Order: sequence, then structure tokens, then C-alpha cells
Amino acid sequence: MESAALTKYRRTIVGAHVLGSFAGSVCAISPTQQFTDQALLKAGIANAVGCWEGYLEEVLKEFVSKTRVHVHRRAWTLVVQFESLVQKLTADLNTPSWEKARELILNVTGMDPYASWIWAPRFANQTDTQAFMKGILDVRHSFAHGYTTPNNVPGLATPGVLDAAFLADAVDCLSFLAKTTDDLLEHELTHRHSCANGWA
Repeated sequence: MESAALTKYRRTIVGAHVLGSFAGSVCAISPTQQFTDQALLKAGIANAVGCWEGYLEEVLKEFVSKTRVHVHRRAWTLVVQFESLVQKLTADLNTPSWEKARELILNVTGMDPYASWIWAPRFANQTDTQAFMKGILDVRHSFAHGYTTPNNVPGLATPGVLDAAFLADAVDCLSFLAKTTDDLLEHELTHRHSCANGWA
């Protein structure tokens, strides 16, 4: 099973692929083809990062709601207070970086995803996966604030220039992190919180 948050993520992340698929298409109002392509690829990155942020916000609230079923009635007031705190913490997640995402998951669930966050198709360790994810967030941050794409983003064929392969890798990496996190949280539900059906 997967969380409702991951199901929603899978539906919305398609937007990043759609945007990327238009790179190379001619636009009459664009000054150059490179401008058109960069605008589409940046929008694809923004979509992907937004989907990752939305996933984190929703899955943590969903996790807490699943665990409340097994809470003793005398602790109900604490549960309600904790749910309010989780609402605030997730609402305050403005930049879903590796560090912030990991800290939020750990603080809300008590589970640290670090050991499993290795995007194996490309990297052999957490450090390289983290550096790639930081690059994705740096790209998003740069154009969101009117700057050019940084030259030191790992995974770009040409420094400072987005390409379709980078967008595809960004989507794949964030999708891996979402799926891995979802599996880890379901394991927590079934093994630590007596939710035998997991996300079901």
C-alpha cells in the first residue's frame, strides 16, 4: 500500500514531465529557443519541488492521523495538541531541502530516513544524493529570486544551463525519496504503532 499523499504526488508530478516535454517547441513570443527551453525546464523544476514539499506536508499529517487510532483516551488532549503542532510545522516548510525534510520527519515520527536516502541508480551514498538534491533546490531558489542558474549544480551537462536530462533526473530523485519515505513510514505504522494495515 501507499499513502494518499504518495498517490497525490504521483498524479501531480506528471506536470513536471509535461513541462519538460515542451522543451524544444517553438514559441512565437519568445526571444530565443534557449529562453523558451529554460523557462519550461525551470517551471518543471518548480513543479517537482512543489510536489515534494506537498508530499512531505501531507504524509506527515496522514501518519499522525493513522497513529491516533491507537492512542489511549486519556492522552487525547495531547494528541490534539500534537496534531496542531504538526499542522504548524508542515505549514512552515518553505524550502523542502534534505536537511529540513529529514529534521521534520524525525521530529514528527521519530524515524530517521537518512540510512535509506541513497538514490542508487546514480549514487552510492547519502552525501552524493544530498548534493544532487541541494542542486535541485539551488536551481529552484535561483530562478524564484530572479538569479541565473548556478554553475556548480551537479548533473548539468553545461554549467548554468538546464537540460531535459537534469529535469528527468530531478523528478526521478525526488520520486525515489518520496517512495522510500512512504515505505519507511508504513513500516513505522505497522511495527511501532500497531497499525496492522499500514496506510490502508
